[in-house]
Amino acid sequence: MEEDVESPVEPEFIDDVDATEEIVASYPPSPSWGENAKLLTVGMAFMLSILGIYLIRNVIAVAALAALVAFLVAPLIRLASTHLRLPRGFALLLAYLLVFLGTLAFGGLLARSIVESIVELDPVGLVNEVRVWLLDQVDSQGRWFVAGVTVDMNSVLDSLRTTVGDGGSGGGIVVDAERVLEYLGAGLSGFRTVLGVVTAVLTSAIVTTLVAMYLNADSGRMHEVTIRNIPPGYERDGLLMLASIKKVWRGYLYGQLINSLITGLFVFVVLWLVGLPGALLMGAVMVVLNMIPTFGPILAAIPGVLAALLSGSTRWPDLENYWFALIVIGIYVIVVQVQANVIAPKVMGTAVQLRPAVILIGLLVGFQVGGLLGSLLAVPVIASIRDVGVYIWRKLIDQDPWPDEELMTLPPDR
Repeated sequence: MEEDVESPVEPEFIDDVDATEEIVASYPPSPSWGENAKLLTVGMAFMLSILGIYLIRNVIAVAALAALVAFLVAPLIRLASTHLRLPRGFALLLAYLLVFLGTLAFGGLLARSIVESIVELDPVGLVNEVRVWLLDQVDSQGRWFVAGVTVDMNSVLDSLRTTVGDGGSGGGIVVDAERVLEYLGAGLSGFRTVLGVVTAVLTSAIVTTLVAMYLNADSGRMHEVTIRNIPPGYERDGLLMLASIKKVWRGYLYGQLINSLITGLFVFVVLWLVGLPGALLMGAVMVVLNMIPTFGPILAAIPGVLAALLSGSTRWPDLENYWFALIVIGIYVIVVQVQANVIAPKVMGTAVQLRPAVILIGLLVGFQVGGLLGSLLAVPVIASIRDVGVYIWRKLIDQDPWPDEELMTLPPDR
């Protein structure tokens, strides 16, 4: 005779919390999923993730920049809360206040250097020199000889003389009211455009800072959740993978920042010694663009070479501009070699260890996907993917993914 098995209470909506807990406790745990259900769930989650990334593609840059800011500010918060014994919230506010003041100081220094560089470069004088040069060329090149054929350029050059001339034989200035109104309209439109850009930049900066602050505030909890959700039996692998990824990002970002500051200071000092107008601005440009590997220093050299070609040297006034431009090109070549072979290895160590060809391809892909921010983050992203790929490959061929590593305890990101 079969025994009567007591069935659990039929589920129903109950307001009483104690009664609800008693009913829930009467049910057995849910059965484990089969392999097919797990694979289907993973596949659906992957497809939904791709769809989600596509839908939020316009805010990925802001989120990535906020995460980058939070990552860079985290050591200041940790220093203030751990070593100075400050409350976590106060340490967070203090760290961001220091970053804000530092940004203002750097922005003020950059603005001052731009103004001083513009004054040194004397754009009005440069424009006048170009105008005089064009007039000389116009006067001397009335006829051109191209492949044995004489080309009379006087009809074209007469209008050019009027454009770059002094405004008439009497030296007076002719005012065209319609042209003035046209210029005023263009100026007002340009002002509205600049105001819109400034407003958008300020709004983006505020949103990015707020997101970064929330990320720093929740970093400890996110770290604990990540550690707690490592699958059983994979604790060693999980801890070592986190340590490896943190080593890549910290070593690269902080190393690249220090590398850029040293390189920019070096550029400023050397260009100031040889008398390049706007040397401080050229150093600031190098600090910013050197954060982008390989292409950054090359782009940073362009304004310096142009300034040398147009303005010449203030210390060697008798030196022809093109000779001085060649000297400046040589300086940039030496600087790039020193930062790539001496400074970068010292401050970055073995954090990344990627081949140059891989870095170049990664920079191109990063710029295509995320612009300058994508170029900046391409190298640590590729290095992290490499570490994950090596781990997966070694697990597939039944090798220890960390044969030479010792288990390390990661400090919580608090």
